[in-house]
Amino acid sequence: MSSGRKIHIKISEIAEQNPVKIDGTNKQKKSDKQDDIYHLINTEHKKKKLPLFTKLVITFELSFLIITFILAFRRAMIILLQNNKQEIEEVQITPKKKQIFKSNTDLLKICICTFAKNQNLYINEFVEFYQKIGINKIFLYDNNDENGEKFDDILKLYINNGTVEIINWRGKNAEHEEMMSDCYKNNYINYDWLIFYEIDEYIHIKENNDLKLFLSDQKFDNCECIYLNWLFHTDNNLIYYDNRTLQERFPIPEPNPQKNNSNVKHLVKTIMKGHGKIIEINNIYKLSDNLKGCDGNGNPPIFNGNEMAENDFENNYIIHYSCKSTEEFLKKLNNESIDDSAKNQSIYEYFLYNEINEEKINYIENHTNLNLTEFRLMLSEENIKK
Repeated sequence: MSSGRKIHIKISEIAEQNPVKIDGTNKQKKSDKQDDIYHLINTEHKKKKLPLFTKLVITFELSFLIITFILAFRRAMIILLQNNKQEIEEVQITPKKKQIFKSNTDLLKICICTFAKNQNLYINEFVEFYQKIGINKIFLYDNNDENGEKFDDILKLYINNGTVEIINWRGKNAEHEEMMSDCYKNNYINYDWLIFYEIDEYIHIKENNDLKLFLSDQKFDNCECIYLNWLFHTDNNLIYYDNRTLQERFPIPEPNPQKNNSNVKHLVKTIMKGHGKIIEINNIYKLSDNLKGCDGNGNPPIFNGNEMAENDFENNYIIHYSCKSTEEFLKKLNNESIDDSAKNQSIYEYFLYNEINEEKINYIENHTNLNLTEFRLMLSEENIKK
């Protein structure tokens, strides 16, 4: 007989022994009967024991679930700790100062005001260089002859993407200061800094050659403009032009620039702060004498004419590819409307920071009407000293 059947019989027996009358006699509280029935059911269930094998299986399954939960929790904690560690390392690798400084430089707007004539061989390199180091816009004043070279085809890509804007001054017999003033007045409100350099002038910044980083330095906060010196680069003893870049062809600076101040003019060129006062530019080097300027280190400059008394050729300066090869130097000289005396003076200055040799003298004499006897004498004296 099954246990369920036994329980049913015993419950019936209890009910027969303890009848409940409707009129209220021989009453037994319903809760007492329920207690007896529940007690009987619990007693019978306790008598029914689980097999040992079943108990072992249940124990194993519970243990497995507990171990699985512990391992999953442990793995989740490890992943969380690794992510936190990575975030901490990233914060430590990127200093807070650099992040702030970068955001400042991103907001800085810089333009160049320049003018050019017969510069198609060099203009593309100039634009690429300044775009790379942080220039936002180049305003190029085309001062070629009416029937002369055109920049449009050479710079089509940069014109289309907005890097270069060409201002038509073709055929005008304008002074450089006039073009510079026009560029400043039209753009000083829209730019934080305006640079007034020519096509053969390349800024050199010691700190990663990053122009925006340089101009964001707090040492220039109280400066209306920044003056940097020229540093001439030699012709590298090249007689003829070739299509390599200026930086590839002429990597060698003039020898001992600090000692040549009395002979070679290390003039300054200017970077002007925007959003300021309107000025009338009357000097292509310093722009104006009414500016509060700084040198490349943020210090007040001491001037001797258009030259700074103290030159800094270690940190920040302008590389001036003034002459290039002998062929290019002479081509530039012949394009200028100057007499033979002025040409002779230019050749004298050329040999101040370039080596004199017979090949250069012969080339110049063969392509001009000049007599370079005095330079041959200078060459002879140098050979005697050697």
